[in-house]
Amino acid sequence: MLKIFSFTLLIISFVLISCAKKDDDSSSSTITYGSSTSGATASGSITIGSDTISGTYATACGASSGFSTFPTDATHASMIIVVTGDDSFTKELNFYTDSTCTASVLSAGWYFNNDNGSIGDLSGSDYKVTYTQENFAILANTTAGETYYEAMFSSCCSMDLTVGTKNVVTTGATQYNLVRVSGNNLYLGDPSTSSYPSTGGEGAYVKQ
Repeated sequence: MLKIFSFTLLIISFVLISCAKKDDDSSSSTITYGSSTSGATASGSITIGSDTISGTYATACGASSGFSTFPTDATHASMIIVVTGDDSFTKELNFYTDSTCTASVLSAGWYFNNDNGSIGDLSGSDYKVTYTQENFAILANTTAGETYYEAMFSSCCSMDLTVGTKNVVTTGATQYNLVRVSGNNLYLGDPSTSSYPSTGGEGAYVKQ
């Protein structure tokens, strides 16, 4: 049951952040990008068409009010992608307690560890990609973050989190998605466990 609902929540989470991603287009001369909090180590590289990605990519750190729900102590949020191997990456959704958006002010993080990535044919301006979501992990770094994620999962299953301890759930499902690279920007769509999405990602993950 937990596995099924985790995939549903994953899709919901990306829908919820669509508003937050629009903050990336701010005309402000200074943009703060979120810091990785998963502990994932950048390694290797992935070739996408004629481009190669490696290292860490992050969205601009936007107001958490762009989400329909968020931890009560969170003021900002950002998404991160860390390339962890030649066919693997970790995707993060981080809520922060202030605008510095560093790991030291993490409220809670949701991490998706993906492996066995395979780049396929072009679909419009995006490439088809499949990968296995090996597991997801939640790290509640504050009591508010703990309360938020326990409440989120309460409708499907029991998740007893401990502040400061990462809770890992094995999933192991194939994900279908679209990806493209434009300069220093990486665009990843909303994944599905059954078919490729009809459109690619709109919010830019920027090379850090």
